[in-house]
Amino acid sequence: MIELSDDDDEPSFRVRFVKGKSIENNKNYWEEYDPLKKSWFRLCDECRSKVCKASDCLCKIHYNKENKPKDKIQLKSRNMKTKLKRLDTKIKKKNNNNNDDDKQIIPSETINDPKIEQMQINESLPIVISVSTSLNRKQISQVKEFLTKFHNDSQSVQFTCESQPDYIDDTTTHVITNDYGSFTTTVSKQIIQACVYHIFISSFDWITASIKQSSIVDQFPYEILRDKKSIKTCRGIKQCRFDKLPVFPSLYIISVECHDGIKSMNMTRDELIEIIELSGATLLNDFIPYKTLIILCNSKKEMLDIKKQNDDNFLLINEKKIYYCKPAFVFDSIVKHEVQSMEKYCW
Repeated sequence: MIELSDDDDEPSFRVRFVKGKSIENNKNYWEEYDPLKKSWFRLCDECRSKVCKASDCLCKIHYNKENKPKDKIQLKSRNMKTKLKRLDTKIKKKNNNNNDDDKQIIPSETINDPKIEQMQINESLPIVISVSTSLNRKQISQVKEFLTKFHNDSQSVQFTCESQPDYIDDTTTHVITNDYGSFTTTVSKQIIQACVYHIFISSFDWITASIKQSSIVDQFPYEILRDKKSIKTCRGIKQCRFDKLPVFPSLYIISVECHDGIKSMNMTRDELIEIIELSGATLLNDFIPYKTLIILCNSKKEMLDIKKQNDDNFLLINEKKIYYCKPAFVFDSIVKHEVQSMEKYCW
């Protein structure tokens, strides 16, 4: 088993700390290497979290504790309340004294609300849709009605690929599933691809609600949160959308044998390889040294044939550890946004 740091004490939205990656340098403060940015960043002297600025020695929490005493915070809040009360009193007096109907009074609707502005910005963003292969003809026709109804000069709404509605790539923004009144879905090729591309996954209710109200309704109440086999507290699919970090650390070395692809998901071997690369794992090649290897096999027969070849190599037996796993190990780790135990998926 690949040795990782203790996950029990690690927050759910933090980068995994791998042993040997954090070192103490000559200046007696801690740094950690970021494999994505390929750079080192300084850690807090108090809690070993990332510092708020490169020149600081404390994280944001400890920096605020030292530089913002409670008395000052309370004083500011009191001042703000006093100012608001004074302003409110002035407005009331002014409105009482001004009896002219011609006076221009600024209505409350013109007040700038950041949330409203953000919603207006989101409405103008392009919507690129891909649909699940489980949708029937009637549902696909409804999606096409959605595209025709809401596509205009100010709002672009279209399929990722007009001739292949279930096609997904990095330009896709929404994947529509064949689910009604539920936050769960069945794992499919489109769902896994959407997870590794960090795409919003919605139930079909979003399409029907928008058509019914003649406007694109808020998408978030219809977001798919998890697969049907996960526990109710799991938010793996949703987490894949906003957490851009890969599921697998790069030290996971995977070899793909599944030469016929994954027939149950209509997934080719090339598509499986692409999913593994996007999930953060490293594909095996002749130039990568490793001590632990994960080999994906479609069947027990395929596993025995590969194992027999590897057993003839004494170096593999003596120095390296090999796990012969089912492809579900990769799929479940992705949709749950957490690396699963390999022993559960071994042949």
